Amino acid sequence: MKEMLTAPHGPTTKDDDDDHDWCPRLDRRVAMRLLGYSALATMTGCGTSTGSSSGTTATTTSLTASSSSVEQSVKITLTATVSPSAATGTVTFYDGTTSLGSGTLSSGTATLSVSFSTTGTHSLTAVYGGNSTYATSTSSAVSITVTTTTSSCTETLEGEEGPYFVDDSASGYDRSNILSNLDGTETQTGVSLVLTLYVFDSENSCAAMEGVQVDVWHCNAYGIYSAESSESITGKSWLRGYQITDSSGKVQFTTIIPGWYSGRTTHIHFRLRSTYDSSSSGATNTMQVFFDQTLIDTLATSVSPYSEEGTNSTTNASDRVYTDQEEGTTLLTLSGSTTAGYTASFNVHLPIATAS
Repeated sequence: MKEMLTAPHGPTTKDDDDDHDWCPRLDRRVAMRLLGYSALATMTGCGTSTGSSSGTTATTTSLTASSSSVEQSVKITLTATVSPSAATGTVTFYDGTTSLGSGTLSSGTATLSVSFSTTGTHSLTAVYGGNSTYATSTSSAVSITVTTTTSSCTETLEGEEGPYFVDDSASGYDRSNILSNLDGTETQTGVSLVLTLYVFDSENSCAAMEGVQVDVWHCNAYGIYSAESSESITGKSWLRGYQITDSSGKVQFTTIIPGWYSGRTTHIHFRLRSTYDSSSSGATNTMQVFFDQTLIDTLATSVSPYSEEGTNSTTNASDRVYTDQEEGTTLLTLSGSTTAGYTASFNVHLPIATAS
């Protein structure tokens, strides 16, 4: 007599077993706990197909400028083209990392009219911000050259050498970053500043001057100069250096905004050794640049380490070099913040002249 088995649909025998019916039957509630609802639905054919994952349509952005060369303060038009042309939203235009402004897309294009106050090569890009339908995209860089306005190419006024010049013609001083000693020690702290100078020949149609040695030196945030016996810190070389101008007349220094010392407002010294004056000394090729008084006051009252020195009684207006020698013509225009740091550019027109 064959052994009887009890099955859900009635009795059967071993001989009646389906050889393929090896998978154990699971209680539905147990299966849900083990697999989850979505997996179970998919396995049983009860789920809804989701198709491809949702996302945004890819875009490309290109940028053109109405001119590849322009004089200072002369406006040009920047045009950004976004594809597909159905994309909507805004495009932001950049000069390096600095925003120039934005334009609203219309039929796939956005424009911006802009001028530049600083000379030299500017690297421009356009960034489409995207929206819920279209993805963001960035254009390739477009370079334009900004030249000095011929009518404004007057000689830069002289600023006195001062007592703290040290001839820094040794090769180690040929550097862009002047924050530390030549050996990398004693990096000076303060609000960062990237300062770019462009040197032009006022007697030769304002042509860029290549090969000019531009020496820079200034005090630290506490008003102290390196390499000075009077400061008891001989042998130090921080916040001193030089660069040689390139074919566009450009040099650039990474430093900090200086502090102040008694009798002077905040300033930075430069000496320019050129065909007009190649000597390492002599006041005919020296100048100083200055900072907005509001910024100076802010640093002195609320930004460390400058605030440790307090407010300077000598302002720009009462400084002899700023007012009498350079007649307020060498004030820097800064972009940035006390937390992120500042950038500034300044045009120097040689030969340097004394005030009339």
